[in-house]
Amino acid sequence: MATSTTNDLRCTTCGKAAATFMCRGCLKDFCMRHASEHRQELAKQMDEDVISFHDQLRQNFDEQMKKSPDHTLMKQIDEWERNSIEKIRQTANDARQQLLNIIDKHMDKLKNDLECLTQELKKARDDDNFFENDLNKWITTLNELKKDLITPQTINVHYDNDTTSFISKIIINEKLNILYERFEQFFGDIFISDNGTVVTHNGSYCYASVRGKYEYTSGKHQIRFQIKHLSNKRWIFFGISYRDTPAVGYGSIGKTGYGFSGEDNVWYDGSAKQRFNGYTSDFEINDIIELLINCDQRTISLTNERTHKTHVLDVDITNCPFPWKMTVGLYFSPGDSVCILP
Repeated sequence: MATSTTNDLRCTTCGKAAATFMCRGCLKDFCMRHASEHRQELAKQMDEDVISFHDQLRQNFDEQMKKSPDHTLMKQIDEWERNSIEKIRQTANDARQQLLNIIDKHMDKLKNDLECLTQELKKARDDDNFFENDLNKWITTLNELKKDLITPQTINVHYDNDTTSFISKIIINEKLNILYERFEQFFGDIFISDNGTVVTHNGSYCYASVRGKYEYTSGKHQIRFQIKHLSNKRWIFFGISYRDTPAVGYGSIGKTGYGFSGEDNVWYDGSAKQRFNGYTSDFEINDIIELLINCDQRTISLTNERTHKTHVLDVDITNCPFPWKMTVGLYFSPGDSVCILP
């Protein structure tokens, strides 16, 4: 309170011209008696409104400190945790199922490969028709099958470390199967050498073809070739054919064959179509050619690593049913040669 020096100021409470005190808070004038009452009223408000509120807040604060795990925001975190765990559990279950499906396909392929090898070994043993190179080939094949049984080379698990996600998503991938293919079944004047990795046209100017060792019914498979020698006709065929197609004349290509050859021909539906979908056969000596067999999508594709050109061809399984076999055709010139790269 401040003392007023003006004699005609009136008390706000009683109205008498005897106001001697002015409140610095409300800026009102009071006489001595009512100035004391005003001060008491301020003290009462201090106790009831401010101190009481303060004490209640302190009590609430102390209670919250004791039960902070039950804080409202903590409940939001708990809910987030439950939802996240459920999402992780569901993603893990989906990944397990996806992996089981891929493993089943992988085991079916191994079973088929092993059955083919079993029949081959039985026939060789019954006929007593095998030599050192056959033994080495079979041991190599058995080691490859064993390795693929213990640690599948075509399946991999990795994490999607997306920076926008707090937890990495687990992803199951069926990798491209890069095979150790071998030339095996042939028709015409063809000579197979280097443990089944090199094929050479060995006769007159006539058609000859060779098929691979493996059968393809599922998955994606990559085979890489290198053209070792090529005449100026530049006629080679890379593709697939049905396993049981008779290899007579052009039979292994024209009847069920799908693929790409010289003279800008694409083979499908039992015949050759020149420059189909813009295909051109720009084969040169030492070119590396990649043949990708995609059974799941029912397509094959040819990529020339020198030109970086890729051509894709859909396969009609009514004309070329499973299982497929890799097929290479040589024509026109003795000495034309292709090898399979590791």
